[in-house]
Amino acid sequence: MIGTKKLSTIRREIEEALAPAGGDPIQRLERQIASAKRKGDRTEVMEGLKRFLESPRKGKRRKSGAGARK
Repeated sequence: MIGTKKLSTIRREIEEALAPAGGDPIQRLERQIASAKRKGDRTEVMEGLKRFLESPRKGKRRKSGAGARK
């Protein structure tokens, strides 16, 4: 898709791609990272994805309305 995507949409797509059967995507990444390290492959991208999925999700921010008083 070309255009803007919300970060939450990207996170959901990554989770679905890593764990299509409803499993834990972080555990799957950990297994892939361990396997790659045993083979001597590079793991920077997988580790970055794992950090992204482990990072806290940001809640919805409240918008300050035009009627806010000082």
